[in-house]
Amino acid sequence: MFVALPPPHPSPGADLRLVRAVRRTFTGPAGLLADPVLRERALTYLADLAGASGPGAPADRFDAASAVRGQSYGEMAAELIRELVAPHEPVDLLVLAFAVHDVLPGRATATYLSHVCPGAPLSFALCDQGSAATFSGLRIAREYAASAGCRRVLLITAEQAVLPYPARAVPARHRAVAMLLGDSPPTPNTGTPGTPARVTAVRQLTDVAPERVAELAAAELGALVAGRPDVPVVLGEGLAAAWPAQQRGTVLAAPPGQPSTGVWWALLDHLARDPDRPVVAAEYEPDLRYLCLVALAPDGRSEPGGERLPDEGGQPLGGLVRADRDPDPGAGEGRHQDPGRPGPVGEGHRPLPQR
Repeated sequence: MFVALPPPHPSPGADLRLVRAVRRTFTGPAGLLADPVLRERALTYLADLAGASGPGAPADRFDAASAVRGQSYGEMAAELIRELVAPHEPVDLLVLAFAVHDVLPGRATATYLSHVCPGAPLSFALCDQGSAATFSGLRIAREYAASAGCRRVLLITAEQAVLPYPARAVPARHRAVAMLLGDSPPTPNTGTPGTPARVTAVRQLTDVAPERVAELAAAELGALVAGRPDVPVVLGEGLAAAWPAQQRGTVLAAPPGQPSTGVWWALLDHLARDPDRPVVAAEYEPDLRYLCLVALAPDGRSEPGGERLPDEGGQPLGGLVRADRDPDPGAGEGRHQDPGRPGPVGEGHRPLPQR
């Protein structure tokens, strides 16, 4: 038995660099659902989940027609891995973050992805954290990089838009974002061009009441940017809803309807347009009351991300600029999305091959 204990002194985390990133909107159902045996097993499993929701659940709560239109995170992530990670770049750690289960929830997806990823990395999944999952994955990745000698980390965020039973927050589209992080500067590769951004800080605050979100977010942002008003901020949907509209500065709002991938989608948009300035991405998970922030700076610079000093206050930031230019309101329903501008984020939009 291997027993791991926390270090006596918390690690500050390593400054991982965003080497490359790729994102995609997927259309159509998972290819594995074409197999009648797997489809029947998935339907049975999901029907049991719906029936276990508590006394009084309606008999027709489960919608089999919807279930066969859902997506598989294994298929989505495998496509991004093949596009993003070169065979000569073995990955040491793979983290899959999601909030909504896929249509094959009985599958050990992170383990499967370890087998299709160069390097056969240590892998695990993060769920039950809502929109905070990817921030947690990034924080853990920095700890691994600082203490376990990880040279490359692959962080994948995925969400699929079809659930076979009523749910409160269902994504609008099947989407996934993959970010390859490393401990060395980006190098040319036959694939997506490098994005010279360095992760300088990851912060997560727990038990943040809704009425304190704007106040605490402003304080944390002020500390991260050291009072600089010219640092853009990318807000996830949960935090954008609580952000005071009268505040000034450059604030980008993530596309609506994508609680897990939205803030990262918008962050990659910003890095493609303006790679020479530091940026902060932030999100609030209202159900779990988590406030999360990540700071990135152009490689070779030290800001933002410095430790907060006692006398530093929150710097007002404000005016929302919508980052979403996606003309496709329902990729989960089988409509194609027009390709976006090619650039460092390596964007692609096409149906998964049916295997």
